[in-house]
Amino acid sequence: MKFYEYDRIAAVQYARKWALSRNPKFQDYEDWGGNCTNFISQCVNAGGVPMDPYGDNIMKQWYWYSDKRRTPSWTAAQPFFEYFTGNNKGNTKNFGAYAAESNYDEMELGDIVQLIKDGKAYHTMIITGILFDGDKVHDYLESQNTYDLLDYPLSLKVGERRYLKIFGYYM
Repeated sequence: MKFYEYDRIAAVQYARKWALSRNPKFQDYEDWGGNCTNFISQCVNAGGVPMDPYGDNIMKQWYWYSDKRRTPSWTAAQPFFEYFTGNNKGNTKNFGAYAAESNYDEMELGDIVQLIKDGKAYHTMIITGILFDGDKVHDYLESQNTYDLLDYPLSLKVGERRYLKIFGYYM
């Protein structure tokens, strides 16, 4: 397997294009608990991370081919986190995403932020801008579906957060 870097710019461009609307190629889950993680999966996929039908069970896979052929990790916040942090660790080279939980000050464009309660994610967002004060990060701008927002200050989001850095993927 060869490692490929995540195309952060392509992910952010996709996010900016679809944050305030929906890509008609995908089901909109707004009426079934929200579209946030579905939107973020689309962004990450646009950044080059391939759909992954190869894990040994559905919780170790990440894909959306249709509403009836999709994984929980594509459309639900906590399974998304579990797939992205569990697919590759250290020196493993499993097909698909390579990501890890991160710290606030390590975030880059295209990285993921989740709101959590009792240790479980319930909302997913993507970093689409960074505001600096000199060399230090002053704030991040996030974009999301479900309460659609484009370049919204992360500092104004209420709740406990978890940060996910996407390094790239193996193919």
